[in-house]
This record gives sequence, structure tokens and C-alpha cells, in this order.
Amino acid sequence: MQIWSSEIKNLEVLYTSIKSKFPVLEKELERLVKADDENMVLLYSRRCLEVIINDLCECELKRSRKTEPLKGIIDKLNREEKVPSHIIVAMQHLNSVSTFGAHPKDFDPEQVRPVLINLTTIIKWYLKYKETKIGAKAEAEEIVTEPKGMDDSTAQAQKLKRRLILFLSGLALVVVIVVVALFLFNIIGGGKQIVRMEKSIAVLPFENWNSDEEYAHMGDAIANEINTQLSKINEFHVFSYTSTSQYKGSNKPSIPVIGKELGANFIIEGSVERQKEDVSIHVQIIRAENDEHLWAEEFKGKWENIFKIRANIAVRIADELKIVLTPEEIQQIEEETTNNPEAYNLYLKGRYFWNFRTEETLLKAMEFFNQALIQDSNYALAYIGLADSYSMLSWYAPVPNPEYFLKAEKAALKALEKDNSLAEAHTSIGYVYFNEWKFEAAEKEYLKAIELDSEYATAHHWYALLLKSKGHFEQAIDEILKARDLDPLSLVINRNVGVIYMNARQYDNAIDALNKVVEIDPEFSEVHYNLAKAYLYKGMYENALSVIQKTGNILLRGIFYAHMGDLDKANQLLDELVILTETEYISPFHLALLYFTLGFEEKGFMSLEKAYEDHDLSLTFIKNYPELDEFSSDPRFIDLLKKVGLEE
Repeated sequence: MQIWSSEIKNLEVLYTSIKSKFPVLEKELERLVKADDENMVLLYSRRCLEVIINDLCECELKRSRKTEPLKGIIDKLNREEKVPSHIIVAMQHLNSVSTFGAHPKDFDPEQVRPVLINLTTIIKWYLKYKETKIGAKAEAEEIVTEPKGMDDSTAQAQKLKRRLILFLSGLALVVVIVVVALFLFNIIGGGKQIVRMEKSIAVLPFENWNSDEEYAHMGDAIANEINTQLSKINEFHVFSYTSTSQYKGSNKPSIPVIGKELGANFIIEGSVERQKEDVSIHVQIIRAENDEHLWAEEFKGKWENIFKIRANIAVRIADELKIVLTPEEIQQIEEETTNNPEAYNLYLKGRYFWNFRTEETLLKAMEFFNQALIQDSNYALAYIGLADSYSMLSWYAPVPNPEYFLKAEKAALKALEKDNSLAEAHTSIGYVYFNEWKFEAAEKEYLKAIELDSEYATAHHWYALLLKSKGHFEQAIDEILKARDLDPLSLVINRNVGVIYMNARQYDNAIDALNKVVEIDPEFSEVHYNLAKAYLYKGMYENALSVIQKTGNILLRGIFYAHMGDLDKANQLLDELVILTETEYISPFHLALLYFTLGFEEKGFMSLEKAYEDHDLSLTFIKNYPELDEFSSDPRFIDLLKKVGLEE
């Protein structure tokens, strides 16, 4: 079976619908659907386009085409805005690729499919265009021409009749609109309320057709970049790439399943291939509900023009989904964050490694961000990448390093100096301030980031962490749920949904949320620690023990046995931890939790002081732990809150 057989079937339906209506187009379309050779398919696709262009030349440009090339007519229709931009692009692509029918050795048979998809789009538009023209002409003739032999009273009656029909038609239209609106907003009808009216889009990881290890990052990187460009369009709700990046490889679920899991209406898939300075990106739009392929196109060019290619892809997707872009949106999409393509490539490599979030990959990411800055010292996104890497190292490095905070702040401030309109820059400096316990400054930056880009999930996520550290749990829950809504499958965000519920003492909600994370990824080790704690606080000891046995966490086991009253086992585990502190770094804050649970109050406060001296980041959440509730009025505890900056 030909790989474009489904597209031919769509054209057969159109052929049936135009029989006896548009004889010239009907003739060429009949030849096309009966063609059994890819060269003939391309030839008759082009002939169909010629028929439509000839007619548009007569109707819109008021002249015959004669021997003028199709490209010139298409350009003229575009300049004079006679045809919608998305149809112009489809015409340009069809005209360009279909010429290969005359030179079969110069093209790949797989190029036939996008030609047929574009032709289908053009014909559908053309039929609506003709219908509108014919209808307008008939109405004009009816209004202008009164039947002969009609006296004044009859003519007046006819006019009144037409006005009455127009009035009733308009009234009916208003009623239909009101009823539809009522259903949409759940005012009538039993349906579920529609939360989003906009088009929701999920960009899946692109297939990487590069055999060269040098370009191993390309599939993820380009998909992520297209995701970023589409998120600049207000009418789109674009899911964070961290949620969609898991749908990678041949074992991913079907498109309808992915759409349902994410709540997405449309799926963007594609592939990318880079050969030295040449890049080819194939993109397609699929309706998630029924796996219907709506559009596909290949974008080729030089890597030095990658920003134009990237912008063109975003604009074409918007056109295909019938979005009219504002001048501001077009400006944002076309904006080039660097004029150096190699710096951009190095930045993409850096983000690729940053997403793995281990000490090793964060250090590797920093190498690429620094190389990008050597290529372009004004590259704000590369500075943001550096800042984020140092901030993450503060958590993932085995031993706290105060130097990371200083370097993170320096890089984030440099990014703001280069471009203070980036939500990412304000989020990065906010996270730096948060880790430095400068909570007011951090909150100001998070709110600025959300003002600049209300759909930036990371800003809502990190702001939620700040709110929970201050004990503002209701607001924290609101923010973390916004983050989850924008990035529904992010393991880290979903985990923190459960953690914040747990910190708010809403243990049932916490257990539900954390178990959902386990369902998404049973190998995500951090969530087991949190789930065990939630069961423990809830008093579900058997469930807690079952999870604890999977973690092998000595501290957690010690806290569990202390809760259960088995002080011998708990003290034995405490001794093990103390011995471990001689050879590896153990968070003094978490050690303090075990001391307090066992009733060693003085040692607990000494360990908290050690956490303050080490700038143990876990101390940021001192207000969140039930183990410390009874000490909230203790002068030593209050003094510690003051030093950290959490006393209100």
C-alpha cells in the first residue's frame, strides 16, 4: 500500500463532492486520484493547483494568467492579501515540491504525502471561497433586481418579507450562539465545565535522524524550542516539555492515549536531521482525539538560519490551527536570542544535559553554557543556564558549597543585565535568592516572572516552594496546582504537590498525590521517602513500613521505629548515622528530626545550629515538619527562624 493512500482517499471524497460543479478542477482531480505513479501524482497535483490559481487570477486580480509562472501569481495574491496566509504557504510548498514530478531522480517518494495534504487544504478552502462568492453574487442580484411587472405595493411587500426573513435569521443565529455559550460554560446541560477554551498543544520529542553523536541532542532540543515558541502564542495552551518528554521512542502510547493523559487537543510530532551546516525538520499536527493527521510539512535550510526556520514552524502551526497572530506575538516568535548559531547549538547541548539533573550532567551542562558564552558574551539564556546549574548543584552536590550560591547569583544577574524581559531570568534569580534565604527578594522576582509569562510552570513551582517555606500553605497549594496544570506529568512538580499537602497536614490528599507519582514512575526514588512520611504522619504504620523497606533510608527507618516506640532499634540506627557523618555528609537538619523524635532535645537544637552554619538548604523548610511543632514557641526555635529569615 502506498504511504499516501489515506490522503488519496480524502481527495476522492472531495472529487465526489465537486462533480458537475467545477468541471475543469473535476477533470484534473479525477486523473490524480486514479494515478498509480508518484510522478503522475505530483504532476496532477500541480495541475489542480494551476486550475485554482487561474481562477483566482481572474476573480481576484482581474486578469488572465496567460504564461506567468505560478510562483509570481501566488506572490501577488499574497502581497495583495487576497488569500489567507496559511493557504499561501500551502500553495508555495505544493508548487515547489510538485515540480519534482518532471525530475523524478531529484526527490524522495515520501515527499508526495505532504503535497497531497497541502492540496487537500487548498481545495477545501477554495470550495468555501467559491461558495461564498456564488452566494454573495446571488444575494446581490436578488436585492438589486426587482421582478418586472410588479406594482409598488407588491414590491414593498417583497421588501418587507425579505427584511422579516433577515430579522428572523439573525434572531435565530443569536439564539444558537447563546445556547452554545450556555452549554460551553455549563449553565445549562449536564456536561462537565470546560476549563480552557483555547487550543491545548503537546509537543512530543522529535525523532533524531542523526547518526553522528555530535548531534544526539537535536531531537529533544528542537522539540523543546518549538514548544517554547508556541507558548508565546496567547491562544495556545502549551504543555511544558518536561511533561511531554517522557513520550519518547517506539514504546510510547497511542496518540489518543497521550492526548487523554495530558488533556491535549493537538499533538505535534516530528523529526530532525542535521548534516554539518544543513538541517531538515519535519513537523506534523495530529488531532489527539482520533489520531487524525491534519498537516505535515518539511522545513529545510542552513543551520545559520535556524531562528527563521524555528519561527516559520511556529507561524505555520498557528496558521493551520486558525490562529491570527498579533504583531507582538510575531515579534516574540521571530526574536533571536543570539545572532550566533553555534552559541545556540552549544546552549541546546547544555540544556540537554541539564535536564538529567545529576552532579555529573550538571557539570557537563555548565561546560556547554560557558562555551556558548565564549561564542556570544551577550547570550542571556546561556547565563540563565549557568545560574540554574549552580542552583541545582546546591541541592545535588554531595557536600554544600557556598561558592555555588555566589556563582549562581552572578550568572543570574548577568542574564537580567542582558535581557530583563525574560521570565526565565527572573525565575532563576528568584531561586538564587530563595536558596540564599532572601525570601522577600525571591518573592518579588517570582511574581515578576509570572507577570511576564503566566504559563511558565517553573515560576509557579518555585514560588509554591517559597510560600510553603513561610507556612502559607493555602497559597502554596494554589501555586503548585497551577504548576501541575501547566506541566501535568512532571515528576518533580507532582511530587511537590504531595509534599505541600503533607506539610499542610492534609495527609489524605498527600497520600493520593504521591501514589499517583509512583504510578507514573515507580523508579522515582525520592517520592518513596515522602510517601512513607505521609503514611507515618497519618498513623498508617503498615503502609509506611512497606514503603520504607523499598528505600533503605536509615534516617527514615530510625524515625519510623521511634514513632512505633521501638527505641532500641531507633537508637541503633541513630548511632549508625552518627558514624556515617565521619565519612560522608549527612544533612544535620534531618539528623535533628531524628534527635527530636527520640526526645534528645538539646542534641536536636545543636544539630539545627549546625544546619544553619552549613547553610543546609533543608533548613529552608523548618516550618513544615510536625516533628518540630511542639518547639514553635521555644526561644531557640524562634531565634533560628529570625536568622533564617522566616519569622513573621
